[in-house]
Formats: sequence, C-alpha cells, structure tokens
Amino acid sequence: MANATVSMSKELYQIIETLEKPEVRDSLQRLLEKLPNVEQTIESAENVVGFGKAVLTDDKTIDRYEQFVSTYNVGSETITAIVQLMEKLPKLVQIIHQLENIIDFGAAVLQDKQTTEYTMNNLKSYTDSYVEKGKTGMDFFRMVQQRAEEKPQHINVFSIIKWTKDPSVQKTLNYVQSALDILKEKN
Repeated sequence: MANATVSMSKELYQIIETLEKPEVRDSLQRLLEKLPNVEQTIESAENVVGFGKAVLTDDKTIDRYEQFVSTYNVGSETITAIVQLMEKLPKLVQIIHQLENIIDFGAAVLQDKQTTEYTMNNLKSYTDSYVEKGKTGMDFFRMVQQRAEEKPQHINVFSIIKWTKDPSVQKTLNYVQSALDILKEKN
C-alpha cells in the first residue's frame, strides 16, 4: 500500500508540475471560458439529431419527400451535369473572387475624390475637342436653318448647275459617290 501511495504522489506531483506551466494554465483558462459555448453547440447538435430522427420516423414527411423526388427527372445525365458543375466550382470561385476584387477596386476608386477628379479631367481633355466640334456643327446648322427661313429662294435647274461648279459641292458629291461605290461593292 505504501508503494501505491508513493506512486500516486509521484503522479500527483507530475500533474501539479504540468499545471504550473504558464501555457497549460492559459490553455485551461481559455478552455474553461469556452465551455458554455461548447455546451450550447452540443445541445444544438443534439437538437438537430433529434429533429432528424423525428423527420425520418414521420411517415407523412417521408411520403412528401418521395413525391417531391419522384416529380423530378434525376437521371444519369443530371447526375453527370452536377458532377461536372462541381468539378468547375473551384474555377467559378476564382472568377467570383476576381469579380469581387474588381468591384471592390471600382468602389474604392469611385469613393476616392482625387482619383475621380483626375479621371474626369483626363476624359474632359479628350472630349473637349469633340464637344467643340459638335458645338461648331450645331452653330453652323442653326445659321443655315435661320438663313433658309429668313430668305427663301426660288431654286431652278440653272441654280443647281451653278452649285455643282462650286469646289465644296464637288468635294461633297465626291464623298457621296465614293460611299455609293463602296455600298455597291459590298452588296
């Protein structure tokens, strides 16, 4: 009996020595703090298992499930398609991650006032010349429209012949003829 007592005291001493280590004490303290969560998780798992058992023993639920499954045509083609889809899921996940990164980048750029101002200024420098040309064209069109309404003229064949001698009319007619030739070649 004395040997048993000595053996127990050695084991007890080893246990106490192990418990005195700071990393063991910290681990035990964290474990004790998490015990309520572990208990709740175990209870939740028990509830899920109990629910599963109740569902599997309920004849009405099993009948509904069988009717539900029997209405769908789940054949070998469907299963093959599901397997192929599952094989492609890693690639789809990568693409989705890339899209998320692009969206996050776009959102960050749009939220950064300095970047948006810089981008808008650069776009404006490119589009200003086109906007000016558009304004000039609209001004020209308005002037032509105003003059045509203010001074209506009688146009005859001789005035049209006179116009065709004008170099700007000749250039315009040349463009029209070239466009017609190209359309004819395409058809």
